Amino acid sequence: MNGRATDQGTVLVTGANRGLGLEYCRQLAAAGWQVLACTRNPDRAPALRELARAHPGRVRVLPLDVVDEANVDALASDLGGLPVDMLINNAGTFGPEGSPAGMRYQSLAHMDYGIWRDILEVNLLAPFRLTVALAPSLRLAPRPVVVMLSSDLGSIANNRMGHSHAYRTSKAGLNMLTKGIANEWRDLIIISMAPGWCRTELGGAEAEIDPAESVREQLRTFARLDASHSGQFLDRFGAQVAW
Repeated sequence: MNGRATDQGTVLVTGANRGLGLEYCRQLAAAGWQVLACTRNPDRAPALRELARAHPGRVRVLPLDVVDEANVDALASDLGGLPVDMLINNAGTFGPEGSPAGMRYQSLAHMDYGIWRDILEVNLLAPFRLTVALAPSLRLAPRPVVVMLSSDLGSIANNRMGHSHAYRTSKAGLNMLTKGIANEWRDLIIISMAPGWCRTELGGAEAEIDPAESVREQLRTFARLDASHSGQFLDRFGAQVAW
């Protein structure tokens, strides 16, 4: 994958087949970015394939299972010398069911430890693995940005109700990774993003924020980022969220 026939740069989005991931791809493609839209099974992502048809040569749909180490390494190799200006580690899970139904298997009384392990694998280990694997491509860009999709539920200071322990711990851990990577790799801008409670499969139908509106505000925030923001936990408007 060589060349940079794009106005804004190249962005790689994981979990691009639905929810916030699909919305990132829509808005970034419309804004002139070259979008590498990654999903486990492109054949089962009709909306994403339609987006690629609407933006020929600008949106590429790529197969990626973020928990498969060999798959991640193959993607990094296939990118070759293509600079990646922004990596959005969006792929995430609340378990087999979204909110609020998914709270039942991650409570104090009924914790499913297998589901907890799966949540940690997708929400914590996978973004670490992919960020490390794509670091060479990110470093080819003039202003490389890494976005870790976190959650307000990952804030320890703002945890006033408990519940959702598996998901909360995965996002709190992701925030720690963001801070740690920022300290070690000062040539990258890396942030944790709290997108707000969005009406997606993960967030549930009762959520208060439209995904398109959340993404619009996030993209405005991403455009303003500089080195001083690296290692921060931000909301969609760019305000800091308490750790």
